Amino acid sequence: MVDSTVRRGGTGKDRTQFGAHTRTEAGAGLGGDQGAPAAAPEVPAARVEYDKARNARTTADELAVLAESKSDVVRLEVAQNPNASADTLRELATSGEDLLRDVARQNPAYEPGTIGERLGVAVTKLRRGEQPNRLIDA
Repeated sequence: MVDSTVRRGGTGKDRTQFGAHTRTEAGAGLGGDQGAPAAAPEVPAARVEYDKARNARTTADELAVLAESKSDVVRLEVAQNPNASADTLRELATSGEDLLRDVARQNPAYEPGTIGERLGVAVTKLRRGEQPNRLIDA
């Protein structure tokens, strides 16, 4: 007579226990047929803002609205977006956050308007290891 416990490959596990285990999972909905798919989860608003701020097709007007976001990450992405207007970048460059200020000043679309802003750009360049020839050219 054959034993109902079959051992394979020296693993020491018998097939009857494994079979019971997978049947339990299938019954609990963890495997096998799970029925109709559930509705897709709702995307958080912060993620939508982040994706929009990163998108190269987002307009300058939309980026101006996103620059007022509560999320630091969204504002940082706006500061990096090449479509951001000079006014939006100037507003971000006067932020109290060092990283946000520096990123906005590094954006090619940023245009320093006042002598104070130009000095700020020069300081940013010095922090990055660059040496501006003249502070006015910064």
